[in-house]
Amino acid sequence: MTTTTIRVIECTSPDELYRQYSGQSEPQPCYIELDLREGVLLASYNAEIGNAVPFSVHYGFDRRYDIPLLHAEAANQALRDVTPLADRILADWEQVWDGNNLVARLGKDAQAAEEELDALLEDRFAESDQVTVWDVDSATNGCEADEYSITAETTDDRLDEIEEQIRQDLAGVSGSGSSVVVLEGVNDYLRRLRDGLGEDDA
Repeated sequence: MTTTTIRVIECTSPDELYRQYSGQSEPQPCYIELDLREGVLLASYNAEIGNAVPFSVHYGFDRRYDIPLLHAEAANQALRDVTPLADRILADWEQVWDGNNLVARLGKDAQAAEEELDALLEDRFAESDQVTVWDVDSATNGCEADEYSITAETTDDRLDEIEEQIRQDLAGVSGSGSSVVVLEGVNDYLRRLRDGLGEDDA
């Protein structure tokens, strides 16, 4: 069972690969995935906490290749770079019965292409290709009310503008050169700060 027509789905949001679930200390790991049955190549994050993977991955129909937490531009460039190798994999696989389940089996050229794909992705990404994540404790200093003139009447739109200003400031000092910064919990912090000022005035 083979296909030679690959469809690449590129990332559209700069921080699309970022996802951190409540209670987790780190963002979810990311990967490039090749869906052998649908002929689709994309970048995504693991929606499962821990090491769990879907049956489609376990049985080899969806091939996953680890990548760092990349911003969209870097992820899309990686997708373009591996597309010729993904084409070779798609052209050389079959569905077989292993005695218990239907699984995907790669041919010799597909195996070679997959090894080349892994090697191409290994250690190729600079820090500037990756999303920088700041948690609320690192991104704020406790003086935001004075610095940004936050009062009990400050609107949500203004708080969003302040969050964006903090994001831009941190992008300039992150040290990684990345233009994409995620602020974890800062928006909620600013709203709690504003709401707390309203309670003090009551």
